[in-house]
Formats: sequence, C-alpha cells, structure tokens
Amino acid sequence: MAIRIKIAEILARRRLSIVELSDRTGISVRDLEILRDQKAMALRLKTLDALCRALHCEPADLIEYGDGSDVE
Repeated sequence: MAIRIKIAEILARRRLSIVELSDRTGISVRDLEILRDQKAMALRLKTLDALCRALHCEPADLIEYGDGSDVE
C-alpha cells in the first residue's frame, strides 16, 4: 500500500508515548497501534481529526503517499 500513517515518527519527535496519545485523543491504544504498525485498512475522518487536534498538526503531517516502491 502506498499510503502510510506517520504516527511513530511524530510520537518519537515529540517524545510522546502511544498511551499518552490515547489519553489525549480517546482512541484506544490498540487502534493507535494498528495505525502505527500500518495494519489499518481505513482511517475515519473523526479519528484523523482527533489525532490532528491532539498533536497540533495538519492531516498532511500524518499521512504520506508514495508510489509504493519502498513499502514492504
């Protein structure tokens, strides 16, 4: 898949844990892990909004699109 959710990078840069992000967003740790591990098949706009609000970022900061040649 050529679309990648960059939660791991943002959390590392901001020195936040996935549990802290869960507390800030109300999204379960398991659901955040699914997003972080690139296992999600869909992303609700409500979830994207909660992530952007909690991380003070834009959707483009969280989502990356590529041609898929460097994706496992």
